[in-house]
Amino acid sequence: MKGDKLAYDGWLKVYRRDINGKAYDILKNYDAVSAFITNEFNDVLMVKQFRPAVMSETLEIPAGCLDIEGESPEDCLIRELREETNLQIEKKDLQKIISYKPILGFSKSILHLYHIEIKKSDLISNKVNDEDVTEVMWIDKSTFVEYIKNGKISDGKTIISYLYLQCIGKDS
Repeated sequence: MKGDKLAYDGWLKVYRRDINGKAYDILKNYDAVSAFITNEFNDVLMVKQFRPAVMSETLEIPAGCLDIEGESPEDCLIRELREETNLQIEKKDLQKIISYKPILGFSKSILHLYHIEIKKSDLISNKVNDEDVTEVMWIDKSTFVEYIKNGKISDGKTIISYLYLQCIGKDS
């Protein structure tokens, strides 16, 4: 925005914005995509990866940043799924869940959530050649719900996707 001052210039950028005498830090980060992938047994496909912000491995649904100029959310998701899970997904397989602003208090970035249904056998290997993802795995629905309850799954996009599909998705 006009008048913003660059405070930090890295992969993410932070701007200082003054409004009515009060200073705000605004994060300029990338829009992102993610996929809640289920199979014929209602298992959920998860990726395990190390997250430096929390200094531990997390369980999340596959996701990625829209960091290639001009790439659509759908094309980005297909690319990210190939990189993170070795899955070959087509646009026709993507069912849009919702787009929302996950950190609205200090960023206008948008996260696009999709649902994809595949066969369990479509996941050929749980090892990938991705620098962030260390493992890909199916988690059965009851274990998935238990992991949310006990905090083993604490990722917002994963929980929102699940809740949307359980509640709102049934009515749409």
